[in-house]
Amino acid sequence: MQTEQFREIVEEARSAPSALNTQPARWRRKGDTILIGCDPAATLPVSDPHGIAAGLACGAAAEATILALSARRMGAGFTDLWGQDDRETMPGLRLAARITLEAQTDPDPLGRQLPLRFSDRGPYEPGPVDLYGWTRRDAILVTDAGRRDWLADLHDRAAMAHLRDGAARRELLSWLRLSPRHPRKRHDGLDRATLRLSPRAAAEARLVLGPLWRPADMLGLTDRLVGETMQIRSSAVIALFHRPVADSPVTAGRAYLRLLLEASKLGLAGWPMGVLTSRHDAREEVARHVGIDPERRLMQVIRFGPPGTHPDQRARRPLEELIV
Repeated sequence: MQTEQFREIVEEARSAPSALNTQPARWRRKGDTILIGCDPAATLPVSDPHGIAAGLACGAAAEATILALSARRMGAGFTDLWGQDDRETMPGLRLAARITLEAQTDPDPLGRQLPLRFSDRGPYEPGPVDLYGWTRRDAILVTDAGRRDWLADLHDRAAMAHLRDGAARRELLSWLRLSPRHPRKRHDGLDRATLRLSPRAAAEARLVLGPLWRPADMLGLTDRLVGETMQIRSSAVIALFHRPVADSPVTAGRAYLRLLLEASKLGLAGWPMGVLTSRHDAREEVARHVGIDPERRLMQVIRFGPPGTHPDQRARRPLEELIV
């Protein structure tokens, strides 16, 4: 694998999803081996203190790398290294996975969806959606209005409880790119267009999540800003993605990306309802309500629906930041 080919692979693999679009995965090539590391500066220590979301992101990046290799008929072996907590092999980073080139292979059909998949916060387009044949042992697909509305209500309550923590609000604000002049707008985080906010709503969000939170919350004005009930109720399906408790989040992240790519193949775009898994109380309530086995962990809740518009450009870090 030549240097230019490796750069092309990383360019494709960097489309993998991450919480708040933090993009913690980093790549290093050593001969026919690719190492995936996790950058702690691109994680969420308040919202994700145990690194579950960071591990998912790195696992998704590893799977995207394997799919990009597959498109070039390169087979790949995968080793999950998250549990070793190795911070020496890639100084400054936590080693997440090792990918080794193997014999030639046929392209994985899901790889075609890598450049086509994108996130959409909603609201989604109305109308019937064909989910025929989409079954997964690691996901409960919620399509009925009753459970969808219950999840919408729980999400908004959990989001409000989360944002009443000042540290959580500051962490969120640090990854929002609501100003058109933000220097990182094209590289990472969530901008106004991605969040489907008008210029006025974006300006209000910066103030309310920042210096005006306390008076706005006392006046009951924060619910309108935080609430996502309309978007959630417009979704065609909500996927409750769960994995064995013993699974590393990196291994789970590989399966997570494939779920998102399968949805993309069906013409659906998704948006994670991350607060339902980052908050222990909400995660346990969902697991009890839908009957997830105690030996399995709810890893992510994602709403899906037919997207209204395709984003013009996804914010992605330049290769110079990703290849170390």
